[in-house]
Amino acid sequence: MGGGTGYVQGQACAGVEGDSPFGVPEATRMGSKERQIIEGVLQGGPWREAPWDERSRRFGGTFLQGLRDTLSGQSVLSAVGSAWSAARGDVPLAAGVLHEIWGRAVLVWACRELVREAHTQTDPALRKSLLQTAAELAGAAAQMTVEGGAGPGNQPPFEAMVDAARDALVRVRAEVDLSLDEGPFLAAYVHQLRHIASLLAVGGHSVDGLVRGAITRTDRSARKDVMREWVRSPVPTREQWVQAGLAEAAWGMCLQVSRELARGEASREVALWLARTACALASRVDRVGPWVPRMPGEDEGAEARPEKAEEKVMAVKATTAAVGEARPGEARVRTEAKMDKTNPILKTLETDAGDAAWRLAGSQFVKLTRDPIIALLSRHLAPDDESMRLRVAAFLDTELGNALLSSVLSAALSAMPNVGNDVPQRLARELRVKAMAGTADVVADVLMGPLRQVMMLYLQGVPTESAQPAGLPAPEPAVKAADAAAVTDAVPSNRTP
Repeated sequence: MGGGTGYVQGQACAGVEGDSPFGVPEATRMGSKERQIIEGVLQGGPWREAPWDERSRRFGGTFLQGLRDTLSGQSVLSAVGSAWSAARGDVPLAAGVLHEIWGRAVLVWACRELVREAHTQTDPALRKSLLQTAAELAGAAAQMTVEGGAGPGNQPPFEAMVDAARDALVRVRAEVDLSLDEGPFLAAYVHQLRHIASLLAVGGHSVDGLVRGAITRTDRSARKDVMREWVRSPVPTREQWVQAGLAEAAWGMCLQVSRELARGEASREVALWLARTACALASRVDRVGPWVPRMPGEDEGAEARPEKAEEKVMAVKATTAAVGEARPGEARVRTEAKMDKTNPILKTLETDAGDAAWRLAGSQFVKLTRDPIIALLSRHLAPDDESMRLRVAAFLDTELGNALLSSVLSAALSAMPNVGNDVPQRLARELRVKAMAGTADVVADVLMGPLRQVMMLYLQGVPTESAQPAGLPAPEPAVKAADAAAVTDAVPSNRTP
């Protein structure tokens, strides 16, 4: 069951599973009510929400049955280990990577269901115990890493991992019901989690720090945008919203696993990374509560104090009502309508400005390195030939030479080791796109150039008036009189005298 740790070792997910708080297995002390709740939650299955084939459903069913039979009497680590062994024995011919993917997806689903059930309980001790069990289930997935899984040489492309994670979180955000009290906050929270997808893919970052930063940014955005429900809700309610959002985001990544597996074996490594990252996020559901920012004067049971932005809105509302019999909430409705119209524009401009900044950085990087590369090439090709330097410079100034230089710089940046951020990879991608576009433009010019010339000649040669028939050639000059007389005398006449 053990074996290689895969390419997660040294990356974000490895930090999650390596610092798991579940060390030596201890006997589970579970009350009868908690046991009944867990057994009821595990009666379903993730295949009710995602397409699972016959093998994966058989594996998942055996896995869940093993959890139901062993969780009440064993530690979570031991229960997960024995249930996973039984599930692997039930589907022995499937690849070990698929065993790990299916097992992690089942654990993340169980974690999400336990979090939902915990939030319906009124007993704080029972709610805390259910959340802890949910986090332990996701954290116990560390022992499910199979031998022969994704190794460093099989690491999927960076862009594929990031795109898959962001696509999953975009789908989660689209399914958030904004009419609920927690809806606006959850949408903003999932959006912030989407921003850390690239850092999770790069690795080398603490998942605790990334998730905590997402919570802090979401809280700041919620107070700035005057999300009344979030600002005025007590701290325990906000903690539950953060826990629910993290569990839903993790399960959304597992739903993306099914889509990646449907694309074939080429996307299997991406699916494995998604499953591991989902477990990494889900194992934090019992820790994120204390990460919710507290404002001065807030405590665990009191409501939060409104921020200055909301106080301004309330002041405008009161003034309008006193002066002109305004309808209740009219000022706030106008303010929110104005914000709804402005925010999409600002977000679009922010995204475009970011893309323009990366494009500018790539262009300046090419210009900065062109002269040193020209000097290097000329020194090795013809050290004493100044004309060689001029020819190399002239070639690199062409569109094809610029594309070739961009592709070389992109390959160099991609080969760099991880430096703790995604700047080299993002710049390499920008240069790679620039090189592809430049080369394709040159090829298009070669193919379309003759066609453009034919079209130009045809359009220039179209007559503006009706064509006239060609005239006869001009008559030759008259012969001299003497020559004419000589010709007349030489030709016998047929006339009768």
